[in-house]
Amino acid sequence: MTQPIWLRTTQNAVEIAVAIALLALAGLLVYESLRLGPGWGEQGPHAGFFPFILTMMAIIGTLGVLVMAVRSPRTAPFFEVNQEVVDLLKVGLPILATIFAMRWLGLFISAGLYIGLFMAWYGRFRWYSALAGAIVLPFALWLTLIKGFNISMPMSMFYRGGTLPI
Repeated sequence: MTQPIWLRTTQNAVEIAVAIALLALAGLLVYESLRLGPGWGEQGPHAGFFPFILTMMAIIGTLGVLVMAVRSPRTAPFFEVNQEVVDLLKVGLPILATIFAMRWLGLFISAGLYIGLFMAWYGRFRWYSALAGAIVLPFALWLTLIKGFNISMPMSMFYRGGTLPI
């Protein structure tokens, strides 16, 4: 009986695939940074300056990973047993759901739900600890990002409707 593809895929193949995907994403970020203007003006950096610099650093790191993966390939499988795939999905699918929910629930409510549910389900914390995490972290994020630094963040449909302050 042959093994499933996820048990035959090597670490090297995964590193190369992720590096290529990150380089493609970096290309999109560079394009957007150039569109916004990566320069420096009289009043400081333009909107694309910091994204451009950070993307360039990410490209350099990703190229380093790609070169190392090509020059010294590793043939060990990326996943040793099926349970590792299950564990990855247990972490990855809730993150993906949170990213998609952010459009309607905003950053703070999405983060609170993610933290609380993940603490209770995967971390097996008691319900009151998970509830505390679900309230304290989003509140700290709100204080820091909105009140402290006045940074605009994705807000929920409840905020847009005037029901909640987040």
